[in-house]
Amino acid sequence: MYITVLLMDDLIRDNVHVGHLPRRFPSPVPVDTIGYIPHKTNWIRCRFLSYNFSFILSGGGEYWIGDVCWRVQAPCVLTQAPKTLQEYGPGGEWREWEELYFNYDGTKVSALDQMGLIRHDTPVWNIKDPGPIHARLQELKQVAAERQREGMADRIDRLCELMVMESILGETLKPTTPEERAILAIRDQVALHFTQRHDFHALARTHGLSDSTFRRYWSAWVRLPPARYLMRLRITEACRLLVETRLTVGAIAQASGFNDPLYFYRRFRVETGVTASEYRRNHQSPLSVVTQTQRTAYGQ
Repeated sequence: MYITVLLMDDLIRDNVHVGHLPRRFPSPVPVDTIGYIPHKTNWIRCRFLSYNFSFILSGGGEYWIGDVCWRVQAPCVLTQAPKTLQEYGPGGEWREWEELYFNYDGTKVSALDQMGLIRHDTPVWNIKDPGPIHARLQELKQVAAERQREGMADRIDRLCELMVMESILGETLKPTTPEERAILAIRDQVALHFTQRHDFHALARTHGLSDSTFRRYWSAWVRLPPARYLMRLRITEACRLLVETRLTVGAIAQASGFNDPLYFYRRFRVETGVTASEYRRNHQSPLSVVTQTQRTAYGQ
């Protein structure tokens, strides 16, 4: 399924520099340049100084870094990191591809990484759900046409961020091997019963996995050690209960899977940087407190 977009003539003729435009609401990662190539036929061999996102909207080809090759098939995203030699372009069954790209200054790599917009596992990923991307493209088309107006550069920054985020969120990997399916089954079981104790070695054996195989596939699919994954689930639930209920901290510890309240207090502070009581004060709105008080008063 391809994404079709017809941008304005100036983007079709050349790229558009927006890095110089004033921002009223500065983003930590302002876009430097936007470009659109409706019929890309040539190959690129380059070491960029910028960090780039290329949205391949139709067509396909190949992307090489060193001796590693990734197949490119629209709709997908390519990323080009600074100072890394990359070669890419149409090929195979495709003579051309359609590309929308936006570039960030190379000094913004750390900020992009902190925002979660850089994937370290692959420089190429498919867009499984092109619907949100198509909507953002239409908005970008309208905003870029009026980029000189106040606030439009800010909108361009946010729309580009959203496009990258939507592409990553929409890229849902599907397990293809018995080991991968076993890992996801274990992950889902732990997530469903996160307040319980789990022997991950026993779970691995139950699903026919050796310890080494379990560690390898768990790391690839979950990206957090098992104990850290379970702790994150419990702390996330505790945060929710602190904000959405008036349960005591001790009751919340129990409901989140911590049998020892003192351990919960210490662990919560380590994980969040604040105590549970401070977290509640910082995040619970006055309206939620009033609403809960009213419910109690009315016996609800």
